[in-house]
Amino acid sequence: MALTTNSRVWSIMLIVFTFLSVFFVVLFHFEDLFIVLIIGSILVLVTDRILMKFNERFGHRSLWTRRIYAMTFLVLGVFLVYLLMVGQLSDMNSLVNSQEEYESGITTLFDTYGGYFTFTGPTGNGDMPEGMEGTPGAAPNGTAAPIISGEDMRSIGDYIFSFFSSLISKLSFFLFTGLLIIPMMFRLYFSKKESMLNEFIGFFPVKYQDCVSSSASDIGKRLGDYFSAKILESVIVGVICCIGFYLAGINGWFFLGFIAGLLNIVPYIGPVVGAIPAVIVGFIVSPTTALLAVVTVIIAQLVDNLYLIPYMISGKVAVNPLLSILLTLIFADMLGALGMILAIPVYIVYKVVLTEFYNELLKIYPDE
Repeated sequence: MALTTNSRVWSIMLIVFTFLSVFFVVLFHFEDLFIVLIIGSILVLVTDRILMKFNERFGHRSLWTRRIYAMTFLVLGVFLVYLLMVGQLSDMNSLVNSQEEYESGITTLFDTYGGYFTFTGPTGNGDMPEGMEGTPGAAPNGTAAPIISGEDMRSIGDYIFSFFSSLISKLSFFLFTGLLIIPMMFRLYFSKKESMLNEFIGFFPVKYQDCVSSSASDIGKRLGDYFSAKILESVIVGVICCIGFYLAGINGWFFLGFIAGLLNIVPYIGPVVGAIPAVIVGFIVSPTTALLAVVTVIIAQLVDNLYLIPYMISGKVAVNPLLSILLTLIFADMLGALGMILAIPVYIVYKVVLTEFYNELLKIYPDE
């Protein structure tokens, strides 16, 4: 279908696009607070979806029966998480506070297996190629020079350890802020959802209110479907990693599996980054343990890419694969990991709002 030539339509579309862009720029500017709001919104949407499914399953029962079922499920869930967390607290503290042991393990690993990372000249006598004699790590003729030195290995290990230590410490900020904001979001949504939506729609001119209402409803449904599928995907990947790490004998298996599942939300680089801590901790135990950690992550990614993504994620969002990759790369360049996570949700919001407004404006301002 040919696009309209009505200038009034395109003027209003430009205003809507500008409003959306300013809205997201402001949110991304306050990144830490935005993350908490996103987490809260996801929890609200997923909780609303769970309640809908619960009512579909047990809606025919009496009110008190439904309450008993709900409290039973909630208590069992909290008790299970409590047992897992308490059992892992010592391992988590050990992982965060054992940097000396970690550095010692990296040094021992390199001393034992460093011979696999050496360079010998093409002549077979240990001569360095011409032009490499002055390079760092180059060894005299007749000896083998390590491509990666022990200091390089320790620097890489220190950076990774510091990154995850800072990540864990930053989680405390999100936890504190979330405890202040997220309960309020739940209360407002479940007690005043309809009135808040009506107040929001009331800010717009009457002739655009139907469009705003349908856009808000469609966005809520699509984002709820998308994030529900992504959370289920991460949970399945995290459970597979937890089981594999536990069977491999890795300390902190629950925490490391949780990190692997959580970072799986980040497209492309998340699975790789999430596997690094488990592999490093496994190497400190033994190379076989590290190999089992790698095998676990590979199995989790095979399940994710061959089953979860094609049958769960792709069915929720109709996005061209090439466009998905381009959006993810562009948002990653502008906003880092947060941009990679939110590239598709932001695209969904733009697509729904602009499509709904365009179709409604065609009815209001038809072509002459």
